[in-house]
Amino acid sequence: MSARRFHSIIEYNTAYITIQPMERSVRTHAMTIIKKRMGRKSSNKKIIALTFDIAEGRSVPMRMIKLLQRLKVKQATFFLTGEWTAQHPSIALLLRKKGYELASHGYLHRNYPLYADSWIEKEVKRAKRAIRIATGVRTNMIRTPGGEINARVARKLQSMGQTIVHWDIDSFDWKLKQTSAIVYRVVPKAFPGAVVLLHACDPWVQSLRAVPRIVSGLRRKGYRFTTVTGLMKQSGRTKLY
Repeated sequence: MSARRFHSIIEYNTAYITIQPMERSVRTHAMTIIKKRMGRKSSNKKIIALTFDIAEGRSVPMRMIKLLQRLKVKQATFFLTGEWTAQHPSIALLLRKKGYELASHGYLHRNYPLYADSWIEKEVKRAKRAIRIATGVRTNMIRTPGGEINARVARKLQSMGQTIVHWDIDSFDWKLKQTSAIVYRVVPKAFPGAVVLLHACDPWVQSLRAVPRIVSGLRRKGYRFTTVTGLMKQSGRTKLY
């Protein structure tokens, strides 16, 4: 999987997207312009959305479901690749039965900006179909693999009625091995209305070790957990004007 290099969400019409990686000075300037033009609504409610990408394996996804149930985290959003869903339909269905929100992570874990619009359209439809067949869920919410996106891809996805969801806080649990390092990337940086990126993929067992400490740390700070949809409804981040 490609490295997660995005740390900030901006609002693009009614969807959340992140801008492409670029040089620090250019990125900072671009983000300033975008925020001035589009605004960034924050929430006074201490709610936060834990989101989990799944693209590989069976063991960690199953253990994550059991862990969240034990921790009494009843609301979270899982972004599933269509390929993984087709390979593990019973786990995808279990996620739905446990009450978690399901969304698309594309069908294959590929870098969307490298592909033509026609490929993207087929990919999105294929992923939606896999999730619907396995779980009955019809989702119009997508997180592009690796967070890779540009203006062309964003326009294409929006033309298909997709809501693009990336993140505010990247745990880097796919890369970091030390539990404390993962926790430190999340808990101190939390703010009301934030979307947190985590994973529930084999072989990243470090995610399983970090989640209990992240959950307890956020609860100590007074946060409640919600889905991305719940966050968008409660935080006011769904409207630009």
